[in-house]
Amino acid sequence: MVSISEDVDSSYRRVASLPLSRRSLLVGASAAGFAAVLASRQGITFASSAQDAPSLKVVSPADGATVATNDIQVQLEVGNFKLDGEAFGRPDQDGVGEILAFVDGATIAQLTNFYSTDSFTIAGDGLEPGKHTLAFVLASSTHVPNMDTAQQVTIDFQPPQPVPLPAANDAGDVSLKLLSPEDGATVPSSFPVQVTPVGFTPATALEGKANVPGYGHYHVFIDTPMEAGMAHSSLAGLVLMPGTNGFTLNLSAWGEGEHTIWIEPAQNDHSQYKPVGHVEFKVTTSASASPAASPAADTGSPAAGTTIAMTDALQFEPSAVTIKAGTAMT
Repeated sequence: MVSISEDVDSSYRRVASLPLSRRSLLVGASAAGFAAVLASRQGITFASSAQDAPSLKVVSPADGATVATNDIQVQLEVGNFKLDGEAFGRPDQDGVGEILAFVDGATIAQLTNFYSTDSFTIAGDGLEPGKHTLAFVLASSTHVPNMDTAQQVTIDFQPPQPVPLPAANDAGDVSLKLLSPEDGATVPSSFPVQVTPVGFTPATALEGKANVPGYGHYHVFIDTPMEAGMAHSSLAGLVLMPGTNGFTLNLSAWGEGEHTIWIEPAQNDHSQYKPVGHVEFKVTTSASASPAASPAADTGSPAAGTTIAMTDALQFEPSAVTIKAGTAMT
């Protein structure tokens, strides 16, 4: 039996060190959720026979390869399994789901994201040059892993321009404000969402890396009843983990009608910021709703009326870069 030890955050559990083939990937966020995952594994059918069982193969990077780029380009080969991003968070279906990727571990704390394509990029930010382990596994739409498909490779990461973790920026309690859409709005099935963080800088490149005060990303849940301050009993309903203040929600698979959206800031290791400064709002999706504009390009820096975010570390003041009408340029 796999032994489980208490993690620093009691909402999360760490599995004792075991070979990847015997390790349970931790995607149930709490003790209750983890127990439910184990209890429900027999109820999730990933395949009907060995012949048509889902399979996963790492095409690149190869085990032992040297990666001499700033980020890590991943190419996988998926067999007998449909990757479906629109189904993220939805009730599980046989043979449908996603890919989970991890760096230097196989618990939720090292999860870089979930993916609906067989090729994607893992940011090199926060990774020191040297040996690193990448782990991949197919998972259901509610993020339950199929351990029979788990794959692992070790790489020698030698980026031309290493990007260290940013300096801590602890600005007090973390929260966020909803800019759009309005609570109760009628929207098409795919619509943009814009939030403004307080005391917090979202950064996609840091997901699954070591925690840095003041940094993290968002967890977006759909139609998942929760109480503020409570840990999630599972990851069902989790549809996105964006590291930007503007993103698009696609609720095509959720059907028309009223939906409740819960967005919370999370640390790099996916643990909740305490207190939980979330936003919760309702929308009604309708095919007759006017299409909304896509969110503006956003690197994840806090939005402000007088700042244009260019990167997490670089900002320009509009007054310094704006050319007034009629001004001659040489």
